[in-house]
Amino acid sequence: MKLILFLTLLISSMNANALLINTSVTKLDNQQYQADYQIYNNTQTAVDGLIVYFQFGLFDNLTLLHSPAEWDVFVAPAQDLFGLQEDGFADALALGSPLQVGETLNGLSLVFDWAGKSDFISTTQRFETYDANTFDVTTEGSYQLRFAQSVSAPTSALYFIVLVGLLNMLYKGHHGNSHLAKLSGKCASKQAQGVAV
Repeated sequence: MKLILFLTLLISSMNANALLINTSVTKLDNQQYQADYQIYNNTQTAVDGLIVYFQFGLFDNLTLLHSPAEWDVFVAPAQDLFGLQEDGFADALALGSPLQVGETLNGLSLVFDWAGKSDFISTTQRFETYDANTFDVTTEGSYQLRFAQSVSAPTSALYFIVLVGLLNMLYKGHHGNSHLAKLSGKCASKQAQGVAV
């Protein structure tokens, strides 16, 4: 009986489809961040409405930076309405054709201030998709925000200068025994010895 239950769960999880959301978060200053969204439709139907939520108390000053082509995006900040703490949200509605199965939507970028007390690397965001005709929720889920790897220009320029200096020192090695001298053909008889398969 347990084997049948396990196989049923395994097969159903293999057929599970969901909206896949990737984020690339870049820190702009002390509290301000930019989140760029990439949304892949791995569901069974086209998506023409999407809401991404920004939790009250964690996200502040939510602003739309870029909107995908042919999509109308409305942004509402998180706020306290008569004692009710309402999450902020970005509501994206397809104006032309919806996001078809197997397609990716790019171009949604939002800027916000992080108001949480802890680091938000482990923060998740809720989302919903909805039918634009009936406004019925069709799917819902959550995903984790992810930082983009970025190196500032002055730092990368410094690394480049140091690298060029080191390569120059290696090239001018003693009696042509440096690695660069070998590669440049000065020690042609030993050139193939460093090749590994």
